[in-house]
Amino acid sequence: MYKLILIYALVTGVVNAATDAPKRIISSGGSITEIIYALGKQELIVATDSTSLYPMAAVNLPKLGYFRQLSTEGVLSFQPSHLIGAHATGPASLAGQLEAAGVQVNILGEQRDLAGLTQLIEQVGKLLGAENDAFLLVETISQQVTELKLRQNTDPSLSALFVMSDSERGLTVAGNNTVPQALFDDAGIHNVAAKLTDYKVMDNESILAANPDLIFVASHRIKEPKAIKALCQHPALKATTAGRNCSLVVMESSNALGLSPRYPQALATIISSIESLYVRR
Repeated sequence: MYKLILIYALVTGVVNAATDAPKRIISSGGSITEIIYALGKQELIVATDSTSLYPMAAVNLPKLGYFRQLSTEGVLSFQPSHLIGAHATGPASLAGQLEAAGVQVNILGEQRDLAGLTQLIEQVGKLLGAENDAFLLVETISQQVTELKLRQNTDPSLSALFVMSDSERGLTVAGNNTVPQALFDDAGIHNVAAKLTDYKVMDNESILAANPDLIFVASHRIKEPKAIKALCQHPALKATTAGRNCSLVVMESSNALGLSPRYPQALATIISSIESLYVRR
């Protein structure tokens, strides 16, 4: 298999490219693509995965499919010099096959909080030779978050739930080790699903018992205005404080679920929602 890939790479010009040639980057993962754009290096991207939909300009880049299931041949067809991928970029055989074909592969780890975002920006900046731009971006984000946290809720009893999707088994919610958990922490609000790890189904009885004051939901779950009211009437939510008042806030999925330079905007949405809740009370 490796021999076939190497032959393919030689034919397409991936191997033995001049060392001073411009980088040709495959960006895998919406967070990675967004960071590259934020660093002003988008001209280096030749293709992305299907989750790379922000900023709007990224939508028009060639797409290689879902980042966990990329095709080696598909990647090599763009004659890349580098693949920069988010955690879980795959399949497992991808990195070795691309490296055998002369592509520099960097799959970056992911801590799902502000510290992880800082690390990710610094890593991408180093790979692109944009360390100074990365430093400035990190400083800007850190300052924005600091200013927002000065507005944060000081009532430790206020609680929230982040809903990613639903099925017959129940609601899939954001537990610990997720970006919504980090956002809730920075906003000073309790995540009623914090005992879960990652994104897990939470049964109706547990949600009712937890009784969240606010519900946040990923935008891909809400396709039409009626969907908001319908979700408030979900069996797991309608008897909760949030459900009775339909205190539901839709958040853009890629921003709320992934590590993004738009982290301060996501945090601002949550803090503003808390402030609005206090006004209604």
